[in-house]
Amino acid sequence: MKYVKFLAWIGTGIGAIGGYLYWKEIGCITGTCPLKSQWQTMIPIGAYFGFVAGDVLKGFFMPSKKDGDKQ
Repeated sequence: MKYVKFLAWIGTGIGAIGGYLYWKEIGCITGTCPLKSQWQTMIPIGAYFGFVAGDVLKGFFMPSKKDGDKQ
């Protein structure tokens, strides 16, 4: 559980790589698609979604401490 704190950042890196791969393999061939036609837009979008997914997973593994809890 030591590395659970970094799940959001790991997700960001994986999402950025996923955004690049999505642009490379599936992206818009004609160049008329505003989001999918350029890698400069797909990498930040993928990084954002990866960060959100990693943050959600971090919430499952590390529940937030309540004010009344003492640990």
